[in-house]
Amino acid sequence: MLMNLIKKEIKELLTPSTVAVILVITVLFGSMGKLIGAAKDEAKKKPTIAIVIKEKGPLADRLREFLRTKTTLIYEGDSREEGFAALKASKKGVALVIIDQGFEKTLLAGKPALIKVEWIMRGAGLMDTISSGILERTFLDLNKQISAHLIDATKDKGDLSSSHVLNPTVKFENTHYKSKRIPALSPNKIAQVLVSQSITIPMAVMIIIMLGGSMVITSMGLEKENKTLETLLTMPVSRTTIVMGKIMGSAAVGLFMAAFYMVGFKFYVSSFETGTIDLALLGLDLNAFDYILVGVSLFSSLLFGLAMAMLLGIMAKDYKSAQVLTYPIMGLAMIPMFLTMYRDFDTVTPLVKTVLFVIPFSHPMMAMRHLTLDNYLLVSLGIVYSLTVTAILIAIIVKIFKTDKLITGIMPLRKRA
Repeated sequence: MLMNLIKKEIKELLTPSTVAVILVITVLFGSMGKLIGAAKDEAKKKPTIAIVIKEKGPLADRLREFLRTKTTLIYEGDSREEGFAALKASKKGVALVIIDQGFEKTLLAGKPALIKVEWIMRGAGLMDTISSGILERTFLDLNKQISAHLIDATKDKGDLSSSHVLNPTVKFENTHYKSKRIPALSPNKIAQVLVSQSITIPMAVMIIIMLGGSMVITSMGLEKENKTLETLLTMPVSRTTIVMGKIMGSAAVGLFMAAFYMVGFKFYVSSFETGTIDLALLGLDLNAFDYILVGVSLFSSLLFGLAMAMLLGIMAKDYKSAQVLTYPIMGLAMIPMFLTMYRDFDTVTPLVKTVLFVIPFSHPMMAMRHLTLDNYLLVSLGIVYSLTVTAILIAIIVKIFKTDKLITGIMPLRKRA
């Protein structure tokens, strides 16, 4: 008897849809492993830079040789303009390092010498700032080379302070983040300010979509199990009205959730703006219209999620089977979540860009990054695309509601006795 019960439970739970969900999740976690592996490989690569060293002498020669060893040079010369042009033309260029004439003279005079750095920041994802982080550590080793030279050059005189020898340079740095030039900050510091856009937003959007989708699917499952759906279909109300009522009711709840999310997130972002680095000073702050656009983008993708959930809910026979059908929505939301966390939209391959754009859940996850760079077109296109796909899904649902497949099921999850 026990074995029969076990077999019965296995047959009910291990359905084709369950197996499909398990396979999707396996692929997702496998992809995560590849992303982490790619990050480790990226951390082993030398950063690609351009250098302009106008200083002459043994210290300049020593610094050139050190940078040749620790980095990949795409330009080495005397022209700052040519060096920066070569850096921008390279897809992997990280920074232009400039050491002006009189560098060693300033050091020997007991004053900190200036190293100018023009950073190129191509994206705000977790993997986009790995190379700049490696170069930051290289600058620490560069200071050690300068300290060693100062000790050798002044060992007979000993007229330099230990603090100066240990910290011989200061960096004057600017970051070129796509269309913006941000003064006095490196990409790593900017990425710390934008961490909410890289991690918090994708996770929050995924949670909202999962909750909304789960609510609709389980509601459909319960209505079928309790036979309330059959009763509703016998009433003198058009099927289109029933579908629109369910969609609009779910949308109202979704709008309520989105509104609370945006209010809460506004306070969350304000905590960063009142810190040591002001987003307004960086030119990366958002105005009221930007927040409205983010809310509309979130709501449009949520509408798609609700329509997709209703379509999946039609396949459910009861509440139990409806629980399993929430996983496809979760899987579809996880794909852009991980992609946008690790990479920026502009730094991924064309294939990945296509995948991100095709999945409506991606657009609110990327909206704030786009809007900080005044990229209104891509955000607007994402909203229009999400609403268009939602309209197509609603048309399909209405057509199904007008047939008997709503009761018999499109794809039975298990055979009837």
